[in-house]
Amino acid sequence: MKHMQTRIAVMIDGSYFNRVSNFYKFEHNAARRLSLSGLMEFIRVATADMEDVSRSRARVVEAHYFRGRYTVRDLEDRARSANFVEESLRNDRVFDQILAASNITPHFTRIDTNSEPPKEQGIDVWLALEAFDLAVSDRCDVVALVAGDGDFVPLVKKINAIGKRALVVAWGMKSEQGAEVRYSGALAGAAAYFLDMADLIDNPDDDEQRALVDQLFVDN
Repeated sequence: MKHMQTRIAVMIDGSYFNRVSNFYKFEHNAARRLSLSGLMEFIRVATADMEDVSRSRARVVEAHYFRGRYTVRDLEDRARSANFVEESLRNDRVFDQILAASNITPHFTRIDTNSEPPKEQGIDVWLALEAFDLAVSDRCDVVALVAGDGDFVPLVKKINAIGKRALVVAWGMKSEQGAEVRYSGALAGAAAYFLDMADLIDNPDDDEQRALVDQLFVDN
């Protein structure tokens, strides 16, 4: 076993993470949302094992979360009830506190409400730029990308090409009701490491991994 420290940077596609979390809450027998801090720990342990270093020598040095958000005016325009804006802003504040408690840096862009349906503006490009900057400036050894979009394939290839390792953390699953979360096979194939999270969660190898899987979910 190597005796060195592995520095991990975690980059989270917020919309993708939210879809996965909703799937587990409403479509899976887990019936719980994902825990960001639990995901950080799962990635840290898995990376140490894949890098063949002691788990005590693997650490998450940076974590970043990217997602679009509605402005207050946009929320007012889309209000479906008297308390809609207040509840939406409160939920945003609660989630901000979760990010802070997990030492995750948030990156938000305004959602484009002129398109139908509304869509995020340039968030994937922002994530890719931040991830590559972390890698090229030697602030990490492994970039863990929590995402499933094939648009990230060039980023993953570039990270690997400069001597860092790209880890893709993704889910592929479908419920009996037809709800689905997917990932690009090209993205998984381009990565130095790949975690098929749906399989790891549903089929833990042993009691130790079962405990790590349990930490992936928040308590109801």
